[in-house]
Amino acid sequence: MDEAKLIAGLKKGDARCYETLFQRFYGKFVQFVDCILQDKDAARDIVQDAFIRVYDSRERLQEGLSIENYLYVIVKRLMMNFIRDRKWYADITSQLIDNQLVTRLGGGEEAVFAHDTRSLVREEVARMPAQRKKCYLLSREQGLSNKEIAEQLGLSVRTVERHITLALSQIRKNLS
Repeated sequence: MDEAKLIAGLKKGDARCYETLFQRFYGKFVQFVDCILQDKDAARDIVQDAFIRVYDSRERLQEGLSIENYLYVIVKRLMMNFIRDRKWYADITSQLIDNQLVTRLGGGEEAVFAHDTRSLVREEVARMPAQRKKCYLLSREQGLSNKEIAEQLGLSVRTVERHITLALSQIRKNLS
């Protein structure tokens, strides 16, 4: 079934179209989320929630829409909310760095290179101004939200956001 027919059927509430959509994309998105979270149950819950959201908003689906891209955006947002809500910033950040390095290298040296990169990040963090370093460490290592950091340090949320943005920019710039 092509996407135009699938979207038209979904808009009408056709159960077969919804089942086709589910069969076509459920496994792919569960695998995607599980690859990042390393939690199969959470991945299933997130993807199921995404399909529920598609079903609930089916009347608003637009002709010519890429249903796969639409689902991807929903899944990605739900996954990011899950990560934020569970305060997994440090683990996920570390994992994403490792994954990016493995992808770039593709060889047997990736573990050593990832370790070296983490060491370089730690060195860069040590060079940051005190307030920026505090904000970064509270966010990335302790998983606190910007609001929690602001309350703890007596800063505005915008100031905390700025410090974290500058910290990440400094790390990216000096690792390039």
